[in-house]
Amino acid sequence: MANCPPARTVVLSNMTQRLHAHIAEAAHREKLISLGTLAAGLMHELHNPGSAAKRAASQLRTNLLRLQELSLRSTSKSKTPVQLQCMHDLLEHAVGSCHAPALSSLEQADAEEAMSEWLQAAGVENAYSIGPALVEIGFEQNELDCAKEVFESDSLSDMLNWLEALVSSVSLVCSIEESVGRVSELVMAVKKFAYDDRCTLREVDVHDSIQSTLTILAHKMRQRQITVAKHFDAEQPNLRTTGVAISQVWTNLLDNAIDASPDGGEIDVHTWSEPGFLVVSVGDKGAGIPEEMRERIFDPFFTTKPVGKGTGLGLEIVKRIVTQAFGGRVDVKSVPGSTQFIVHLPRQMVGASA
Repeated sequence: MANCPPARTVVLSNMTQRLHAHIAEAAHREKLISLGTLAAGLMHELHNPGSAAKRAASQLRTNLLRLQELSLRSTSKSKTPVQLQCMHDLLEHAVGSCHAPALSSLEQADAEEAMSEWLQAAGVENAYSIGPALVEIGFEQNELDCAKEVFESDSLSDMLNWLEALVSSVSLVCSIEESVGRVSELVMAVKKFAYDDRCTLREVDVHDSIQSTLTILAHKMRQRQITVAKHFDAEQPNLRTTGVAISQVWTNLLDNAIDASPDGGEIDVHTWSEPGFLVVSVGDKGAGIPEEMRERIFDPFFTTKPVGKGTGLGLEIVKRIVTQAFGGRVDVKSVPGSTQFIVHLPRQMVGASA
């Protein structure tokens, strides 16, 4: 090569071409590995909204039969114009939105108890069953006064039970809509990852995002009688960011907390403000994470769950979204009987698309 420039040129040119080809192949392979990891995470994420939508659809079928029965019973009695106007006003509220603004656990419990006691005093059948549903959709006692004033006792009971059946049906439809929306969001996340799209700047309400996730996971908590204590103390729950998929963070953290909690246990969700940050913590009262494993819990495919119970991708997804999409950080504190994941989200930092 030193004595023959033409040979040197051919050899070096060939080596350069092979090097470029190798780099391109390695980059393509890395992209496929990343897409494979993301696809495995997608399957992990699709399970919860898929199960929630299926369960909600089954409950909706039962609800619609009950709603039809109550409607037929109600139409057998003629209604005055005042009664019809009252029913129309309540109906507008019932179908106007999916959920009321999120309340803390104490506020929600107080509102549900007050509503149930008011219904029972009014002689309404199933008062303690329908009270929480009416509170969830945002009804207050003064809104139901019109019904109490214009309906007789037995008619009032039928009408409010009909309203609760309608409210529950609307909530189930909303749950299905949220679940399907979560699936669409995950599919869009894969598309954005594959094609390197950019997400527009938007406002994210963290409290509503957490509440929606709790709604989707409610069936799993009911099966094991796990309760959630919410302490929404942040003055302003909104984040201005281009980061997407924040609901995946809450899904994974809450799902892990449910799996770690004993039957009949409690999960704590706190939010508070720190200078420049909105902080969210999700805690459970399970066995805790051994100290020697804490450094590895965010590694892909590392899991402390039994074989077949976890993919080891949940916390890796959490860390990737929080750090890459939002420019935040995730901390963990764990002792036997208590584990707490603390997410710091910058209020103004704009992250890259997740």
